[in-house]
Amino acid sequence: MKHPLSWLLLLGCTVIAWAADPERVLFIGNSYTHVNQLPDVFAEVVKSGGHKVPTIKSSTPGGQTFKQHLTVQPKSLAAIDEGQWDVVVLQGQSQEPALAEVSPAIRADFVDSAAALCQRIRAKSPQARIVFYETWARHADYWTAKGKDFNPGVGKDPAEMQARLRLWYGNVAKANQAILAPVGDAWERNYQSKEPFRLHVADNSHPDFKGTYIAALVMYRTIYQPKDVAVAYRGKLSEAEAKALQALVK
Repeated sequence: MKHPLSWLLLLGCTVIAWAADPERVLFIGNSYTHVNQLPDVFAEVVKSGGHKVPTIKSSTPGGQTFKQHLTVQPKSLAAIDEGQWDVVVLQGQSQEPALAEVSPAIRADFVDSAAALCQRIRAKSPQARIVFYETWARHADYWTAKGKDFNPGVGKDPAEMQARLRLWYGNVAKANQAILAPVGDAWERNYQSKEPFRLHVADNSHPDFKGTYIAALVMYRTIYQPKDVAVAYRGKLSEAEAKALQALVK
């Protein structure tokens, strides 16, 4: 089903109004989407917001980059090629956009593969709204613990890593006439607050349920553009926790 814009699309941000709710939504990503089943949490938020829940599918093999979705993940390509998607959410490997700042090769793979995915999506779903899922920086403990997966190339601290994620996801969103879902920015606001929640699990990378809940709220805000995200659904969270997390979504 085609959904004409009700007014101007502002590239690389979330200030967008659409004429109709989506009927079919596809998530392409990896463990950052799969952990805590973000598509299912998103569906609950949509329902709680008073909207009909769309058909939602996903392809989320662990650790995959945009290039790998294009080259070694036939399930991802088959899902895209089903066509008739109203929204397709694209989430890249968690460090790739940060490393793109310092590695020309990684930057080229990220930018070129993002464009190729957008082209393939639009070939099968010309009406699709493509949403780039801006992820979050590692927890500050990542830099102090310096575990076996430590990579100093992602930046000197969470602020620098998040700035790079924001920049490169924003760049590919703008270049491909797509939308940015600033999930990582909401995480950053949490960690900058006086009483932050711990959104990462012990590996300092993946989300706990609170982190996934914020991601679902940002997706809802980005795709549906409600007046607010004060939805009743809170999963395993207390009412106070849910309200505090909702307040982080701008």
